[in-house]
Amino acid sequence: MKIKITVIILLLSTPALSSYVWTQRASFPGAARFEAASFAIGTNGYISCGIGFSNTKYNDCWEWNSVANIWTQKASLPSSVRYGCGGFSLNGKGYVVCGWISNQSQLNQLWEFDPIINVWIQKADYPGIGRYTTTIFTINNLAYVGLGFSPYNSKFYKYDGVSDIWTQIANFPGIPRQNASGLSLNGKGYVIGGHVDPNTDYYDCYEYDPVTDTWTQKADFTSFARFGATEFVFNNTAFFGMGGTYQTNYNDFYSYDPVNDIWTSITSLPSTSRKSTCSFSIGNAGYVYGGNLMNNMLSNDLWELSEVSSTTELSEKISIKPFPNPCSTEFAFNTSGYYQHGAQLFIYTSDGKLIQKADLTNGVNVIKLKPEISTGTYHATYIQQDFKTTFKLVVMR
Repeated sequence: MKIKITVIILLLSTPALSSYVWTQRASFPGAARFEAASFAIGTNGYISCGIGFSNTKYNDCWEWNSVANIWTQKASLPSSVRYGCGGFSLNGKGYVVCGWISNQSQLNQLWEFDPIINVWIQKADYPGIGRYTTTIFTINNLAYVGLGFSPYNSKFYKYDGVSDIWTQIANFPGIPRQNASGLSLNGKGYVIGGHVDPNTDYYDCYEYDPVTDTWTQKADFTSFARFGATEFVFNNTAFFGMGGTYQTNYNDFYSYDPVNDIWTSITSLPSTSRKSTCSFSIGNAGYVYGGNLMNNMLSNDLWELSEVSSTTELSEKISIKPFPNPCSTEFAFNTSGYYQHGAQLFIYTSDGKLIQKADLTNGVNVIKLKPEISTGTYHATYIQQDFKTTFKLVVMR
């Protein structure tokens, strides 16, 4: 018996939604890697250094244009290859700090990248002994860098990119560790999770107040202890997840509300679990690249996390009118008049799993639904370079 699938596509009209969707963007064209440095400047994301297959280390640098969804290789770091280094941005410049070349060669170097002239300049070294897998967050155009290995210690320093000066701040009050996550929100910094050899992982969370130079322990992360997690901030919300231990990786993801000190589970990454990724935020979205997938597996995929909006960014630009509506096994819409190269449609389950993807062309596009799509509510996200829109997708069998 032939199964008929009826699809109704509606513009989301609820006042607010607390759901998020993952969208795959252009894959990184360089060598696959993890433990690289990453940062964002304006509408561009950057990845530099890292380690890949056969312990190959890198000092190259790549720029991802979020508007055009295009990667471009930039000037390489004019120093030794390295990994386990950290990245941050201040005042329109990008920075790569610390890292290691081998077990006996930890670095305390700081390099500044100017994206306008495509040049790296060495700046004042990070104070103290060289280290790798440090924790970093930025507040009010100051970078805060601390922890890491080797040896473990509780020291944290702030860096002023204008004066090129490092200043020690209050020591981290928790157990010294490496590979902990750092992020900042509402003028405060946060350190989450981390690891201490030989096999101890953490899920605690600490808040730093730069006004009083004090640390406060907050609510523990609500899932498994981990290190090498992914973190970013957008829409005044902090996000944290993935990462892993020596034995396993995770793909779960969470939002954190620092005002109410509450962790909330959100959409998991709809791909292989991983740790030691690169991450950054641009505008109203967060991004995660690659990572260590376990069992000597690496990936060059780039994923975007964004909120399902109650209104669409395209509402004043274009009007997508699917037809017929309702339909059975397929629907169509016309992109003529507003099509740009690279437009795509992504269909997700309500929990964020990608179930169908379509590359679009100029003109009438016919989307044939996969036969395994069953009754339920889905989200369809249309992405066209510098804008996107999300529709509710209701399937009835």
